[in-house]
Amino acid sequence: MGNNNNNVCPDSCCTGDEILCIGIPCPIDIVLLGIELQVELPCVRLTSPGPLTEAQIQQLLDVLQGILAALGNLGGAGGILEGEE
Repeated sequence: MGNNNNNVCPDSCCTGDEILCIGIPCPIDIVLLGIELQVELPCVRLTSPGPLTEAQIQQLLDVLQGILAALGNLGGAGGILEGEE
């Protein structure tokens, strides 16, 4: 793993006008159950075909805050990664 001799990654696909964009232009090496894998996920985009209303924006912010709070609870003092379930 990690023997990709091409150390240059392409530019990110994110343009800045998306609701959410995650650009991972280079493959990621992972090991799952002892099996070496390479994940290629160049771009995940969330866009809207038209302008969002204030209510829609607030709804998205509420959902994102919930996701971020859940991610924050995965690690750190007493979180799932610390053995608490």
